[in-house]
Amino acid sequence: MDISSFNNKIIIVNDSMKPSLLELMSNKLLNIKIITLSELKRNYYFDYDKETIYYVSNKYDVCYEVAETYINNLYYFGDVIDDKTKFLESLKNDLDENGLLYYNELFKSYIENSDVILLDLEYTDKFYRNIFDNINNKEYVSIYNNSSVKELYKCNNILEELSLVCSKICSLIKDGVDINRIKLCNVSEDNYYNVVRFFNMFNIPLNIKSISSINGTALVKIFKDNYDSDLSISLNKVYENINNTDDEVIYKQLVNIVNEYAFIDDKLVVKDFIYEDISNVLKKNTVLENAVRVVDFTKELFSEDDYVFLINYNEGAIPISRRDDDYLSDKTKSLIGISTSYELNNNEIEIIKNRIRGINNLTVSYSLYNLNSVLYLSPSYDKDLFIEKEYSCDYTNSNLYNTLELVKSMDEYNKFNSISSNLGILSNHYKDLKYSSYSNKYTGIDKKELYDFLGKKLSLSYTKVNSYYECSFKYYLDYILKLNKYEDSFDSVIGSISHKVLSLCFNDEFDFEKCFKETVDSFDYGYSNMELFFLNKLKNELKLTIDAINTQLEYMSFHNFMYEQNVVIKVSDDVNVTFTGYLDKVMFEEYNGCNLVVIVDYKTGNTSVDINNTPYGLSMQLPIYMYLIKNSGLLKN
Repeated sequence: MDISSFNNKIIIVNDSMKPSLLELMSNKLLNIKIITLSELKRNYYFDYDKETIYYVSNKYDVCYEVAETYINNLYYFGDVIDDKTKFLESLKNDLDENGLLYYNELFKSYIENSDVILLDLEYTDKFYRNIFDNINNKEYVSIYNNSSVKELYKCNNILEELSLVCSKICSLIKDGVDINRIKLCNVSEDNYYNVVRFFNMFNIPLNIKSISSINGTALVKIFKDNYDSDLSISLNKVYENINNTDDEVIYKQLVNIVNEYAFIDDKLVVKDFIYEDISNVLKKNTVLENAVRVVDFTKELFSEDDYVFLINYNEGAIPISRRDDDYLSDKTKSLIGISTSYELNNNEIEIIKNRIRGINNLTVSYSLYNLNSVLYLSPSYDKDLFIEKEYSCDYTNSNLYNTLELVKSMDEYNKFNSISSNLGILSNHYKDLKYSSYSNKYTGIDKKELYDFLGKKLSLSYTKVNSYYECSFKYYLDYILKLNKYEDSFDSVIGSISHKVLSLCFNDEFDFEKCFKETVDSFDYGYSNMELFFLNKLKNELKLTIDAINTQLEYMSFHNFMYEQNVVIKVSDDVNVTFTGYLDKVMFEEYNGCNLVVIVDYKTGNTSVDINNTPYGLSMQLPIYMYLIKNSGLLKN
């Protein structure tokens, strides 16, 4: 396509095609204005912003998404024909009265009297074609007119498709094809992991759009933990924790989101809106300078020297069928003159057929099966478009892939006596493969490396020792690698509250109600209504427990007490091993020159203690605490 032929004109295109057009124009001095369909809609009719969405959400008591759905449907309704269109008319009048819809008064006249190129929009929605009808000087231009037949490969599953595609890409690169001219299409989120895995196995660089939100990043957590009515405080906290360029990008994204809500002073009011916006922002992947690019088959602008691979050419995957489940039903759409789901599905089929006809270097593949069922060809399939071929694998591009295939074939042979076609070829080449030689026997950790990793110090406790004897690998993960991140739970909070109150309850000036309230308030924990209910029950049980203990004390000969004693014993010097214990309550009394000691450990759960497990390193809490108090120096004899 010669972009120069569109000089001094306006080009209207699908939204995702704009970057490709701008790239084509980058080295040319041309007077061309590009308008996407979204820009056309918002300028031709009206635009709106976050304040509009907030107003609708607040007035009609609906969530962010529903409010935006209402506003977007204002573009489509014409005459009032049912309750929904009646509501939309009322909503539009309401927004107009409050100045929340923004009109570009000059745009209609400008676009209707300009020279306009409608690029690859023959099968677009009737809604847009109604706008096109009002443009005086318009020309529908199809990007593709090549009618050569394409190769269609039949594969058993998506894994075979990916091995086929990766092998063909390797061959293209060996033949000198620029890797930046190679495009991969129709990669769904379901196939994302396998696509990345296969391209890594074949050592092919890949630029693929991220599917993960910034929502789970550390910076967003900091932002949410410090969320305030004045968000400059939250953003400053985020800024203080920027460590790299990726963090800088996330910080700028948060700033942009917050700035869209400048119309609200108290940002607590729009907290849910901001969180919703954050969840819709994807992480920025590192863009490689030379790599295969994953693109949208129906929206990308392909050049004559592009090599395009269309995978997953199956029903349900391409095109993705629309259903009659929009806010406005198909019946309503047909009455007000916009395309129904049925018409849009047919349009999409024709768009895909035209694309297949028009791309010079196109390879298409489909699968017969997935993990659950039999698959069928895309409804856009036309036998006149294709030369159909069987899957065949080229084993000259990836040792890793070949090895995995050989192991898989050997597994099938050993388990099911099934001989695959590639077993002989691969086994002759990879004769030194150590098949079935894996051992899960523990081989140990180098002590010097472990000591260096620990900084030549180790802190032990009853909990850690018990964890070690339950499962040494669990201990290694939790306390050496520290992979188990501690987070407050309701169970841990009520345990801490109970321990704190019980440590203070025997003081002379103890006030139960005051102490309990102050202890509960001291925890920065957001209690749910259900948790507040159980917290009230805990309060009554705790008061009953304290009364029972006071009664018991009247019959005891122990009159000396220590509470919440943190005891640390040094066990070894060469590695600096210490043993730590937190003793809830110690009762003691001197008798014949010795101290008799009783150790009490409070439990808020249903702990099972069986002294018979002690030889195996389990249920040793109280014996360990006796060892600690004996060696602590707190009491003599």
